Amino acid sequence: MFDFNVREESFGATVLNLKNGQRDYINNEELESLLKFHKLPKDLSLDKDEITIKFTKTIDKNASYFSFADICYLELTRACNLHCVHCLNNSGQKLQNQLAFYELQKLVEHLSSGGIQEIRFTGGEPLVYEHIYELIKLATDNGIYTSIGTNGTLITENVARLLKQAGLKKAVVSVDGTLQKHDEIRGKGNFEKTISGINNLEKYGIETRINSVIMKSNIDDIIKLAKQLNSQKKHLMIRRFIESGRGENLKDNVLTKEDYEYVKFQLRDELNADTYINGHYLREKTERISDRIDIPFDISDGCKAGKRALIITPEGNIHLCGFLAAQNFSSIGNVRNIANFISFWNRTQKKDCLFELRKKLEDYNKLPNIQPTNCLAYVKNYMNRGKL
Repeated sequence: MFDFNVREESFGATVLNLKNGQRDYINNEELESLLKFHKLPKDLSLDKDEITIKFTKTIDKNASYFSFADICYLELTRACNLHCVHCLNNSGQKLQNQLAFYELQKLVEHLSSGGIQEIRFTGGEPLVYEHIYELIKLATDNGIYTSIGTNGTLITENVARLLKQAGLKKAVVSVDGTLQKHDEIRGKGNFEKTISGINNLEKYGIETRINSVIMKSNIDDIIKLAKQLNSQKKHLMIRRFIESGRGENLKDNVLTKEDYEYVKFQLRDELNADTYINGHYLREKTERISDRIDIPFDISDGCKAGKRALIITPEGNIHLCGFLAAQNFSSIGNVRNIANFISFWNRTQKKDCLFELRKKLEDYNKLPNIQPTNCLAYVKNYMNRGKL
């Protein structure tokens, strides 16, 4: 088992701690020392005599962007055991042309060779995919931090045990309010199943974060849930709602600037007290950005689209953002047609496929009572509706 995943960069390297998922950056001098003596700088080192490293060397380094994506959100299937009313990508049924198991195995190995540091297995519901444990183990054995995005209802104690044995490090579980509101959104009886799933994950030592999609229709329930979770020292990420998939049927549920100010006011103590409650537009920074060295390009805006992430849908289409993929924004390729992921990544970075959306972002942020954002999916949503 590896302790760290290290990917070479123009400035040095991106370093991911495979125990806790923390990402940091080191300069070229520190990288040289790491490769020579197998020791990280003191502020990043573990309390052990010798560390094991999965190292990816970069042949064609560019000072304008990362040498590869940090994370791949891999949608294994669109099949799902629930039929949530706000589902981003209209999950429920398996797609006819989804990648076969052998193709997914090959994909994980190719991503590993490129220097991917985390794979988050999503869906649909990833736990309905029959080979989920084998893929988690394969990624873990390749020095990749593994996580899943799940509704949590299928996580019995035995499933949690199998996930732990496969090497799963983290589970992101969806809870969209307290019991009644959550069940209105995700189906009767599912709140209790999800809470049971969270308890089973924690019993086996799998780090768990709860995700809540906040809408006008559940705003007060999310506030109540956040207060409860904060008192229990459980981590919550409050995520924005985007009108796509079945969410297109939920009209006027996107929060305005005034709504976000209300949420921040209601959660003032929770947001200021500690780090258990985070969320889009609720804190100044929602993601830890390392400031230990200077990086020659900007990574401060928090949006990973086109910069730090790849999204791969069940049929193998590659996107730069999951929200944009759900709105039928053009894919940038298909894994079945890619021989070399590094060459593909470099071509993509030079194209700047999101240029037109970025140009529209300023216009979007000038609209009345709009919460200022860097999220290009909001821009795309408004363009789809003829509002931009």
